[in-house]
Amino acid sequence: MSELLPAIFEHTKLRPGKYQGFVTHLVPDETKLEFWGAFYETLNERFSLNLPFADADKKVNQYFGYFGKRFHPKNKTPDYFHVGLDIDGALKAKIFPITRGVLEYSGFGIIDGKYVMISHPEIKTEDGFTLHSLYLHLRDLKVSFTSYQKMLREISFNTYPRIEISAETQIGVMGQTGNAHGHPHLHLQLEFRNEKGDIVLIDPLQSLGFAPGESLTKDIKDISSYEAFLDKHRDDMLKTNLAEFMKNDKG
Repeated sequence: MSELLPAIFEHTKLRPGKYQGFVTHLVPDETKLEFWGAFYETLNERFSLNLPFADADKKVNQYFGYFGKRFHPKNKTPDYFHVGLDIDGALKAKIFPITRGVLEYSGFGIIDGKYVMISHPEIKTEDGFTLHSLYLHLRDLKVSFTSYQKMLREISFNTYPRIEISAETQIGVMGQTGNAHGHPHLHLQLEFRNEKGDIVLIDPLQSLGFAPGESLTKDIKDISSYEAFLDKHRDDMLKTNLAEFMKNDKG
């Protein structure tokens, strides 16, 4: 069994702002950057996590895609805390897991579209959290449970059958399902979960060994400022396939 990562719960805070969902999310406490810097470094050194597709680190959407504060392009909400990475890409690009693990979910959500969740039982913290990775807005799913397996999962409280996923397994292809219509991209989300139901969301970019980034819309506070921002960056947004956000000249 792999050596446990340091305890993380005491170094978190509630996710800022308003967001949809009934689950309480925790995020790294920015006043404890020294701890989190060391944590990300240790995580990457021990487990050598991989990008979900080639050059994904260079394709994070600069306007809305980084982990942390942004202006929400769909809800028009300022100071929205984005909990993953939005990585631009071509439709049908192959998507792979960040490392080997166990299939936990493969299906559809209204907002998330077609998505896959994988647990990584080898990556645990001293206070009982296990790493999970999620891959959202896929066009097609390449891993799944059969109807019979889904029934067994319900009976066994999602413990059986256990489908192992290797790091080389293609889990899906790039899409624009859910609320990503018009903007092909992958939302990659990494979170530590414990048996009590606590969820600690972490920065995928730093977890993969790259420097953190900030969305260019993070300081926008109102609709008029957002509209001015769109006008200024319109041509570049069109190049990066942000069609959904460009439908209306006034955002």
